[in-house]
Amino acid sequence: MKTDTRILLVDDEIRILELYSAMLKDLGYDTKTASHPDEAVRLVEEEQFDIAFIDYFLGPITGLELMNRLSRVKQDLYFVIITGNGTQGRAVESLKRGASDFISKPFFVADLIRSIDYVNKKRDLDNQQNRMLTELETKVNERTEELNKMHLDVLSSLAQAIEKRDLGTYGHCRRVVHYSEMIASTLSLEEKEKERLAIAAMLHDVGKIGISDFILGKPKRLSYKEMEDIKSHPAKGVEILKPLKYMTPMLPAILHHHENFDGSGYPHGLRGSDIPLHARIIAVADTFDAILSNRPYRRASDKDKAINELTSNSGSQFDGEIVHAFLQAFGRVN
Repeated sequence: MKTDTRILLVDDEIRILELYSAMLKDLGYDTKTASHPDEAVRLVEEEQFDIAFIDYFLGPITGLELMNRLSRVKQDLYFVIITGNGTQGRAVESLKRGASDFISKPFFVADLIRSIDYVNKKRDLDNQQNRMLTELETKVNERTEELNKMHLDVLSSLAQAIEKRDLGTYGHCRRVVHYSEMIASTLSLEEKEKERLAIAAMLHDVGKIGISDFILGKPKRLSYKEMEDIKSHPAKGVEILKPLKYMTPMLPAILHHHENFDGSGYPHGLRGSDIPLHARIIAVADTFDAILSNRPYRRASDKDKAINELTSNSGSQFDGEIVHAFLQAFGRVN
């Protein structure tokens, strides 16, 4: 028998409180009493209790209403409902509402001991179950993280393989990740947001796997049809990644990284803050690195020209705040 169990007795009859409190204290239990619901709430807010014995009728409210109030204050508090007018229906209602046990007046020391022992065993089982569920959840999360890491490694390798097909862009995705992280740090994004941004930046061009080598490597001006094929790569990337549920938060950035701030971009012509923040960041990072890279149809430009391109198109193609954040970060590392 656990006599270290802390007990709260709640009854609007002082004589009853004194009687049963004396019985429990004689048994060695640390016991407090409350004759009013508000007093019971105050005690639970201020002290630690394991079990609350609550009378079904408390004057201003019912014992079940008080039980709900107390459970919001302390979620792991267990309850026993007491009544002098016990019925099967009332007992069933009490148990459905969250009570662990139900006893009728008058009761004896043996009834109290039995109820306390029963509730303590129930609490131990609940705690054991919660520990097992927590351990299981931890193991599942660890395994999920391992699988996600494997998926990301494969997808990152795929993104780099695509770069080899798109002449002059090898290393582009990693550099876009780097520039995106610079912007994210300047904007003081939360770590989780930075992680998602980095993943979206690494995979922003994964949809190019569905574009022919002829179009990716064409040294001349693309035809209208070929340009439309190129413009399909954000949507194709989303279709590739959509089956991976953990990628869901990153899909908007991948889909919209070619939207322009003034609404002239693709695929949906979004404008301003309707464009996801991560997409606006990747747009700046992507363009900056593209200007610095050799392409089949043009030679690479230098950093000054790339920066001038960003500033010239700030507020039209690019979000001015993102451009400003990039220039701030760029100025600090160069």
